[in-house]
Amino acid sequence: MTKWMSALAISLGISCQAYSQTDSVRLKGLGTPVAGDTIRLSYNPAGGPLEGKENIQGIIYMFNDYHWVADDITLSRHKGTWDGKYGIPANCAFVAIKFVTEENGFVNLADNNNDFGYVATTVNKEGAKLPGSVLAWGIFRRPSAHLAPEGYFEKFNISDEALEMWVRKEMKDFPQNMPKFFDSYLAMLQVSKGDEFAAVAPRNLERFGQMPDIGEAGYQLIWDTYRFKIKDAQKADSVKQVIIRKFPHGRVMRFDAYNAAATPNTAPEEKIARLEKFLQDFPVAAYRKDGQVTQNFIYLNTYRALATLYFDKGMFDKFLALIPELNFATLNEIYHGNIFKAFGLKLVPLEQLYPISKAYIDAMSQKVNDLSYQEGTRYTPRQARDNAIKQLDSKLMIHIRLLTKMGKYSEATPYLAQLSEAARYSNVKLNEARLTILENTGNKKMLLPTLEMCISTNAASPEMIEQLKKLYVERKGNADGFEKYIESLKSAEDIAKTKEEIKAALINIPYKAFRLKDMDGKTVNSADWKDKIVVLDFWATWCGPCKMAFPGMQMAVDKYATDHGVGFYFISIEENDKEYKNEVKKYIKSSGYRFNVLFDETDSKTGNNRGVFGSMTPIFKSSAIPRKVVVKNGVIRYTAEGYQGSPSKLYDELTYVIEILKAEK
Repeated sequence: MTKWMSALAISLGISCQAYSQTDSVRLKGLGTPVAGDTIRLSYNPAGGPLEGKENIQGIIYMFNDYHWVADDITLSRHKGTWDGKYGIPANCAFVAIKFVTEENGFVNLADNNNDFGYVATTVNKEGAKLPGSVLAWGIFRRPSAHLAPEGYFEKFNISDEALEMWVRKEMKDFPQNMPKFFDSYLAMLQVSKGDEFAAVAPRNLERFGQMPDIGEAGYQLIWDTYRFKIKDAQKADSVKQVIIRKFPHGRVMRFDAYNAAATPNTAPEEKIARLEKFLQDFPVAAYRKDGQVTQNFIYLNTYRALATLYFDKGMFDKFLALIPELNFATLNEIYHGNIFKAFGLKLVPLEQLYPISKAYIDAMSQKVNDLSYQEGTRYTPRQARDNAIKQLDSKLMIHIRLLTKMGKYSEATPYLAQLSEAARYSNVKLNEARLTILENTGNKKMLLPTLEMCISTNAASPEMIEQLKKLYVERKGNADGFEKYIESLKSAEDIAKTKEEIKAALINIPYKAFRLKDMDGKTVNSADWKDKIVVLDFWATWCGPCKMAFPGMQMAVDKYATDHGVGFYFISIEENDKEYKNEVKKYIKSSGYRFNVLFDETDSKTGNNRGVFGSMTPIFKSSAIPRKVVVKNGVIRYTAEGYQGSPSKLYDELTYVIEILKAEK
């Protein structure tokens, strides 16, 4: 090590043997890991971002023989700490650990030692460092270089000089491994040489190209460097010819063949032939045998496009014949883009759709644990499985509803059992199907507990609540206490959480007073509302989610029908038909909703009827609908966009908002 390298190492506070950056009262047990041994960790979240959080997960990143790997550390809670153990692979040179909590499949909070990292290089059982340890120590802690898993640090980034030191030290200690980390060397060289890189790089590329066993990845690195960084098209083309000669069925030729097959604006028959030829020349089985992940998108896009062409042209035999070649992630994409779409829009008769849906669902159930969502280090195995289970749940719901519509109730029952616990009662449409299945399979005694579960998960329709009320009256003799009974079925913790979220979301922003006509031509003046709490629902007849939210809105309207301090107005906006007012009236009347409908002002600039809505969009920085706006005393107090799919949940949300505003002094 040169003198300036030693000085820099001292200034960084590290030794030349093993390095760690885990000095934290929150984590014990990492120290200097020994490759091939098991580490035992004890994590205490007190004082950190995860203090008081439930379901903390551990994630470990490793540099194994110059290859990044992400995995899970199973943790168990014990008296305020989370304990876990993990067997470090014998070829692992570096580890980085972080602790996270997740929501809806995404990390929402993480502890990475205040952005210093729970990181360490390993030693072997004789106490010596492993190949790749100092390189990983440098490139992991330089996220801006994009050479290691990203998303671990927020701002931490070692200097250019430090990156160069660690890469050059790896070169000095393990020069024979240069083919495994030449990409890191080039990245360091580009940082250190700046404008001189184009002049310096070619001789390095020449030396690298003469090394044995650099493989196609090495040649592609040389090719890409000449193409994009040095911008020497002639040299890049000569390297490309070498790649074509040496690797006629490799990744470069595969990518070229895919681009040719996926040419846009091609006639369907020709595109089918091209995609089929691509799969024949570059079969997915051969690709997967190589263990690659960088070109997954090629096969995902190819199969997705081919399946859609088959489906749209009614070539269902070929559509089904794809199944054995597909992994779970691709099966899911194809199901969503074709079967789900056809079911929702009624594009294919149910009798014809049924065997197709069944074949894909059964294949997805068999392949749900294939980790096809892992994608390198983007997800850990647990995260990949969780995502797959979530996707399978959503497709199972569609298949169960399809079976229910066809009257195949007994066949639907096993699929209900396949749903994960989290999804079992989470969807209103699924719950409706479940109740129908119970009624038609001799399980009526399960109706009451099932309805109660639907209420407890807040995924109930008005019809389900009425059904529960009927059962309640049968048992009690009258409806006294039914509302209290409904509330008792809900989680007190969930109610408290929802109310706290609503309180945190309250705003106090004035809006411009307006006058709008209702369906009878009468003028409604917002200035007349004074102390009244008014819920505005901006909607359009072409907006599916707007109309799907109406059952929940009707529940809220009915609750406050006799409360003169609360009002509801449904403001029709952005209609394109010249006769839109008649269309709106027709829709409301035919649907049976008891709504006070207003027609928004026509915008003089666009000609659309969105004057009031347009005046408010700067407040919530979005023009999407459905949009709920709750006003009081001339100001907007609460607003929410979209529809979450549950009438009972929407009803509760608006009820809590109104009651919180009522309670204000």
